[in-house]
Amino acid sequence: MPLFVRTILVTGSESDVQAARQDHLAHLASLAAAGKIRAAGSFPRGDGYLEIFDAKDLYEAEEIARSSPLVALGLGTWMLREWDEIRF
Repeated sequence: MPLFVRTILVTGSESDVQAARQDHLAHLASLAAAGKIRAAGSFPRGDGYLEIFDAKDLYEAEEIARSSPLVALGLGTWMLREWDEIRF
């Protein structure tokens, strides 16, 4: 199954984003429970997230990417890229 990387850069004010952050983490937890997440984390400054996840194709990946509350509420910009893992 292809891997995809989603980056989200938070653009909303902290007061607007605070509740949505918790919802975003719940969103990630549900993806993890479904076996979709390979890795996820936040940027140290608190201004965004990076996640690597499985999806069957670009359409499913975009559906997943748009389903974050941060994205759905317009509180962040996002980018989605297919990603090839390099194993050593």
